[in-house]
Amino acid sequence: MNWTIEELGFILYNNRSVKGVVRNFIPNDINPFKLTKIEQRLKESKSKFQSDDRMVEINISEVSYKSNDVIVYRDDLKELSDGFYLNIGKFSQKEIHFLLDRGIDQEVMWKWKIFGLSQITDKRHLEIIGATVHPTMMGFLDDAIESGGIVIPLFDADKNLINCAVRKVGLESNGSTRTLKYTLACPDVPVWGLEQIEQGDEFWITEGIFDTMAIYELGEKSVSCSSAMWSGIQLYQLLEKKPKMIKFFSDNDEVGLRTSAILSDFFNQYDIETKIFISEKYKDASELYFFKKMDLSTLKEIEVTHNMINMNKDNSFNFIEHLKNRKF
Repeated sequence: MNWTIEELGFILYNNRSVKGVVRNFIPNDINPFKLTKIEQRLKESKSKFQSDDRMVEINISEVSYKSNDVIVYRDDLKELSDGFYLNIGKFSQKEIHFLLDRGIDQEVMWKWKIFGLSQITDKRHLEIIGATVHPTMMGFLDDAIESGGIVIPLFDADKNLINCAVRKVGLESNGSTRTLKYTLACPDVPVWGLEQIEQGDEFWITEGIFDTMAIYELGEKSVSCSSAMWSGIQLYQLLEKKPKMIKFFSDNDEVGLRTSAILSDFFNQYDIETKIFISEKYKDASELYFFKKMDLSTLKEIEVTHNMINMNKDNSFNFIEHLKNRKF
């Protein structure tokens, strides 16, 4: 099939297409008029903290414009639920050491239902959860399934699988082969930690899922979409919780600071109080707690300015490296 520029951009960032996944997972109770207003306000907030419009450069000849799509439905994920529950806590040696070396102990692994990618052998199951490269990108990225990985499933209250994050743990490259390091089964819709948020709660927003795990280990509530790119649908779900206050644990880099500033401005439009915090010594909540065993009292509240964002700018940005090194 021939992709539009919008679809191709979504595939390059998410390893999924809007048609292939997102449209099949939008909650039935979403009010389309309210969602449109949310997306308009998010756009307004983004316009206040514009990037410098750096171009994403790839060799366009490597992109397969006429490739097939990967179509995934709710029932596809649901059918994996029982098998994934049986896999919880099972890893290869490489996978378990990856977690332990980063301070993630077995209690946390069980609490968040983590298991190793090595436990999934069915090719279609790997495709459903996004562990394989979308056909459009097969010319420049490799699956790297054989290297193993960490699977963080997201279940609903009925123990049905509704999303899944995968992080490969093997070598980032093998000669000239570039590997797909990080993927989601369903980008832009489900939110990790949302099921524990009650009406009127105060909670944190973090960039990564491991960061949200760290906040919960520290006794407070947190949510993550496992990306810095929050969608209107995800923000819709947060607004439905009518939060008392939202605190941001910002990553100490350009993307983290910019995202926190945008989301803070967005929630302020709904008269929701927000605060932005950083660690002056550590990059994110995961490093703060899992690596260094520090608590939230060490954080510094900040007001993000354009100058602050520009001071943390990474001028060596490379899109392929970005795909390989995205974190959760």
